[in-house]
Amino acid sequence: MNKLYLRNQLCIPVIGFNRAIIYDLGRKDYHFISKKHYHILNTDGFVNFTRIADQSERSELIDFLLSLEIIFEVASAQEKKRFPKISRALHQTNELTHAVIHTNISNNFIDLIDQNHLQNLSIISPQIDDELINLVASFAQLEIDGIYLYIEKFDAESLEKYELKLARQPILFSVNFFGVDSSHTELKDNIYYNFFTESFGQYQQLLSVDKLFVNQAFFLEAYNKHSYYNGKIYIDQSGNIKNGLNSKQAFGNINSMSVDEFQQTINSKLFLEPGNINKNQTLVCQHCEFRYMCTDVRVPEKEAEQWFHQVECVYNPYISKWNNEEGYLNLKESGVTVSASGCTINKDKLSKTFNKIWSE
Repeated sequence: MNKLYLRNQLCIPVIGFNRAIIYDLGRKDYHFISKKHYHILNTDGFVNFTRIADQSERSELIDFLLSLEIIFEVASAQEKKRFPKISRALHQTNELTHAVIHTNISNNFIDLIDQNHLQNLSIISPQIDDELINLVASFAQLEIDGIYLYIEKFDAESLEKYELKLARQPILFSVNFFGVDSSHTELKDNIYYNFFTESFGQYQQLLSVDKLFVNQAFFLEAYNKHSYYNGKIYIDQSGNIKNGLNSKQAFGNINSMSVDEFQQTINSKLFLEPGNINKNQTLVCQHCEFRYMCTDVRVPEKEAEQWFHQVECVYNPYISKWNNEEGYLNLKESGVTVSASGCTINKDKLSKTFNKIWSE
């Protein structure tokens, strides 16, 4: 009698152009699998391993999946009802959940966001100083889960000088420094101090492997919405309201806006549009196995049926390579052309390119 196996509902298979990934949402990890194995595991019913003809391959896969608790055995078919399908719907109570501002933000901003419960508030500052400390303290009475500081230039003396004052801010979650000699993280006084070698300008533009997030909340957001633009507002140094750090379009200025006007603006269809873009609607992204764990800060554009990006991602899903890996080629070099009119793949060129890269 064949054994009965169910897939752990928190282990979700996601297919890409060349390969697939198991998103282990419970353990915040991921595992690569073949597209063939994806089609076997992509079921809410019993996993039909008999589709694998080779006994050795079948046994090896089952042992691998059991060891990671991606699948589990049940004694009878009746037990299946004890493990219902988990909903992938996103239950979001507030349209605005994330705000990004600069230290010169107008006092009017506090009045404007008073009606909103923010999951996090990010503050960009050239350095740590009294102005920044006072600004953080001014948000203490608002409904904000945590404040994240982004310090554009690291200065050890300033950190030492203000470390005690930072520790006195209970709302502060992390302080991020850029342009240091080595990347690392320190936890002190319940504050995460993160140090990055790249400049802040580089950090805000680029996706990298360490910016991939695997957890249930992030997956549900990325599965239904745009993981960067959904619920986000950016106020530039002039007070202009934008969707994100790289957005050019402005939706008014907070310095001349009433609370009602502000709420109408951030809840308008035009402002909310980028946040409602799903990766499956976006050229190239729809073929990427990382699409539900990626924070993509690029500005999407639309001139045809699907969304696309003028700026190319640092990961090429058609050859399964990051731009810092040996053998990486950009889309055009791989045989893929992306424009407002669509995505064209030279299958013969791509196949030869892929085989050459991965056979060396």
